[in-house]
Amino acid sequence: MNGSLVRALLSGGLLRLTVVILALLAVYPTVAAAQYCTRDECDECNLWNCCLRCCHELPELWLVNTRCAPRCSNLDAGFNCIRFKRWDRCRCCWVKESVESFIAQEASMPTLFYSHGNSLNHKNAMKSCWLIYEKMRCCPGRKRLVFWSWPAERVYKTERLRVREMIKKNLRIKYVYSDYQGYYMAKLVDRMSLSQRVMVSGHSYGAISAAAALHYLGGGCLKGLTLAGAKPVERPNLRAAIISGAFDNDTMIPGHRYGQAFVAAEKILITRNCHDKTLKKWPKTSWTGRPAIGVTGINANCLGDLRPKLCQQTVYPEVGRSHYLKPHLKTTRFVSALCCLSFPNCSQCAAPSFARKTSSIKVGDRLTPEEFPELIGAKPTRRR
Repeated sequence: MNGSLVRALLSGGLLRLTVVILALLAVYPTVAAAQYCTRDECDECNLWNCCLRCCHELPELWLVNTRCAPRCSNLDAGFNCIRFKRWDRCRCCWVKESVESFIAQEASMPTLFYSHGNSLNHKNAMKSCWLIYEKMRCCPGRKRLVFWSWPAERVYKTERLRVREMIKKNLRIKYVYSDYQGYYMAKLVDRMSLSQRVMVSGHSYGAISAAAALHYLGGGCLKGLTLAGAKPVERPNLRAAIISGAFDNDTMIPGHRYGQAFVAAEKILITRNCHDKTLKKWPKTSWTGRPAIGVTGINANCLGDLRPKLCQQTVYPEVGRSHYLKPHLKTTRFVSALCCLSFPNCSQCAAPSFARKTSSIKVGDRLTPEEFPELIGAKPTRRR
């Protein structure tokens, strides 16, 4: 009988302990943000929304392939070398299209551009495309996903180079390519009417292209290159998402390398993770030795009047120490924020603020499934 009593007490204690752990995990993003310069913030979307439904229609899928275009010179002429394709769901194949047909469709639905990260050939890059394509089912209404495939393959081999030297040279030359990809992206977006929302986004080195594109569209100059007709004014419906950005954390501040980005954009989403094991090494690659924006985020205090345009989100602990896109797409908070800022019809963003609910939890409180279904039904995150 004593053994049964002990087992009952232990099981009850474990249950209470589990509930407390789940509650702490739910409020962790808010607590974790305290270690950065500024907190997580967004005046438009709920950064803690953990409720998504994958029951809506898939987006229109387009492919913009710049691997056959010039990488560093003759970019205006090289723009005509870019290849456009559209995914035909009925025939399950890619159909060749023109830039004119791409522009003709943009006024009918919002558009999300996505540029992949470094070291990927076209075949491997397309795996990211299909991952995002399926995730966009959670967003209601008509929408368009444009996958940006750029020359991210390894340039330098190990011949006559040490491994570390080879890696560093590849990272730096790919940074240059990403900069110029931003010009191609800006040139394409500049031809769009922006009557519907347009989100330019990228992961890791792809985020460089998104930031550079905004800089060009805002009248900025990089290496003597400017976008014809661009002015330092905000473009309505133009937004960006910098996902685990692999560039210095001060480059998007006004007056710096991509200083016109916040001028041109309506909203910019930036994700950060101070435990990102890949980006923690960024200061060794950076020309200035600064940490990556994907680690620290941006110091919102340096944005001045442009601060309301910032939406900053801490993605730890859900993605753990990973730098890659796949763990991000498994995080409902991140997918919810990306959809909310990209597509106006994303009704899931109107859900009650989960952060407000969990902020009222105190030690000793009893949590019921009716009051906190997100906590009771959640699974604890495994930490390495």
